[in-house]
Amino acid sequence: MKSLILALTACATCTVGTAQARAMCADRDKVVASLSDRYSERHLASGLQSAFGLMEIWVSESDRTWTILLTQPDGQTCVMASGTHWLEQNVMPVAGEPA
Repeated sequence: MKSLILALTACATCTVGTAQARAMCADRDKVVASLSDRYSERHLASGLQSAFGLMEIWVSESDRTWTILLTQPDGQTCVMASGTHWLEQNVMPVAGEPA
């Protein structure tokens, strides 16, 4: 879980040029439908990214693709990162940290 939090934090600091950001953003329903229909990805995890929105990880176990989304309060969703060779691991919690 700690590594997932670190990954989300790192992606929250990613920046994209204005023109590129517009090309990678759309209404959440359209983005989610595309991830599900075209890439067979499913929702794996999510967390709030302060007041700016909801960060989500979508993965396809069969194709091993992954996508990180940031959904803003107005419903606009942007693809923050995506890739291949997703490997889900069970991480043992550190002593004293909540699981």
